[in-house]
Amino acid sequence: MSRYKEICGCIHIHYPLAELEKTFDYISEAGRAAGTDFLVINSHTPGKNFVKYEKLFSKEGYYGKTLIIKAEETNDREKQNHLLVIGGEKWHGNKNDVSHVFSEVENSGCVSFVAHPEGFHKFFLYRKQYRWDDWNRQDFTGIEIWSMLFDWAKYTRIYNLPVRYFSLPFNLRGPSYSLLSLWDILSLKRKTVGIAGLDIHLLPFFLRCLDIRNRFVYSNVFKVLRNHLLLEESLSFDPVKDKKKIMDALRKGRLFFANDYISDSRGFYFGSSDECWTMGDTVSAGKPIAVKIPRRALTRLFFNGSLLWEKETESCIFTPGKPGVYRIEVFLKGLPWIFSNHIIVV
Repeated sequence: MSRYKEICGCIHIHYPLAELEKTFDYISEAGRAAGTDFLVINSHTPGKNFVKYEKLFSKEGYYGKTLIIKAEETNDREKQNHLLVIGGEKWHGNKNDVSHVFSEVENSGCVSFVAHPEGFHKFFLYRKQYRWDDWNRQDFTGIEIWSMLFDWAKYTRIYNLPVRYFSLPFNLRGPSYSLLSLWDILSLKRKTVGIAGLDIHLLPFFLRCLDIRNRFVYSNVFKVLRNHLLLEESLSFDPVKDKKKIMDALRKGRLFFANDYISDSRGFYFGSSDECWTMGDTVSAGKPIAVKIPRRALTRLFFNGSLLWEKETESCIFTPGKPGVYRIEVFLKGLPWIFSNHIIVV
C-alpha cells in the first residue's frame, strides 16, 4: 500500500469577480465532472472595491467533494511580472511594484508562483507580452512551468484558428526548452517548485456560442493540465486541514503535472522504492531512485538540465552517482505528457 495519497487539481482559474460569489457551486461541479479533488481560483487583484470582494476569501471550502481555494494573481503597473499568490485570506496585490507583495506574504504562510514567465501571443496580429523580468528574486516558491493558455495562444493566429481550436488540447507543445532550462538552473541554487496552470477565463457570450465543441467549457478544461500532489495523509474533508496539506505539498514540491486529457497520469511515481522520499526531497548520492509510468511511454531523465538518458519504459530504477537535481519528462505518442518536480541529490 502506497505511503502517499495522490490527489489532483487545477491551478490558475479565473471567473469574473462580480459573478464569482454565485459561481462556486458551478465551478465545483465542473471540477467534480472532471475528476478533480481541488481547484485554485487565482482572481486578478481588483483595481478597486477591495472590501466588496474581500468576502470571496471566506467562501472557499468544500463544495461537494471539491475543495475550492480562493487565491490571487497580481502584477506590476506595466502588467508584467504576474504572480500567483495561494493561501491568503485577503488581497495582497494592487501595488505599483509586484516586489512589494513579497514582503506582505513572507510571513503569511502563502506560497507564490511566477505566472506564465515567458507569456506572449500574437493572436490579433500584434504582440501581447506578460513576461517575468526579475529573476534575481529569491523569494517566490516556484514557477508556472506549463501554462495552457499561453501554450495554445502562442501559436494561434486568426488564419489558423479553426485548426488550432479543433485540435485542442492535443496540440499543446509543453513547456519551452528555455523555461525548463531556467527551472533547472534555479533549482541548482535553491528549491524551485514547478506547477502547471490553466489561466482559463470565462469567454464572452458571443464566443461561448462559437465554442461548439466545448473546448473552453470549465468541466473540459479541468481535464487537461493538472497538478498531482502526493500527500502523507488522505484528505479529511475538513477544509482548513486539507488546505494546509495542499499548501505543504506545493511548498515542498511533492508533485508532478501532466496533460491528463491525452491519458490519465495517476500512478506516476518518481522517488525511492520504499517511498521514504520523493519529488521535492533532498537525499544522499548513491541511493536508488524508482520511476513508474502509468503506461509504457518515452521517458527522459534530466540531470542539472542535461539529458542523461531516454527510453521507452513503464518502470525502471537508477542510482544517481553525482550531486545535483534530477527530474523526469514523459512523452506519449510524441505528445508532452508528464513532468516531475526535482529530486535534489547531495
